[in-house]
Order: sequence, then structure tokens, then C-alpha cells
Amino acid sequence: MKTTAEIADEYERNLVLLRQRRDELKAQAKAEPDAKKRIRLWHRVGLLDGMITSSAEAVSIMRGERRGQ
Repeated sequence: MKTTAEIADEYERNLVLLRQRRDELKAQAKAEPDAKKRIRLWHRVGLLDGMITSSAEAVSIMRGERRGQ
């Protein structure tokens, strides 16, 4: 069984990957000439932003930097 610290470390590693993917999609969206594809890409960027925010909050709570609500 993993400790809370190990789970927080894993979340942080995943956050790096999520941020990289979000940045790739942002660049792709900015360069996309087709409006429909661009909208889909920006939608995916928004979904990743939400995942990043919730994961970062979870790490902060696991590390004891803030309390859960």
C-alpha cells in the first residue's frame, strides 16, 4: 500500500505530463486554420486545465499545505 507522500509524488509527476500535453494542444490550437478543429482543441485544453487544477489542489492537501473542504 502506498503512503500519502508517495501518492502525492505520483500526482506531481502526472501533473508535469498534463501540463506538457496542455501546452502542446495550445500550440496546436493556435496554429490550426480549421475553426471546428480549433474549437475542439481549445475544449480539450480547458478539460486539461480542470484536471491540472484539481490534481494540484489534491497534492496541496496531501502535503498538508492546505485543508480539504
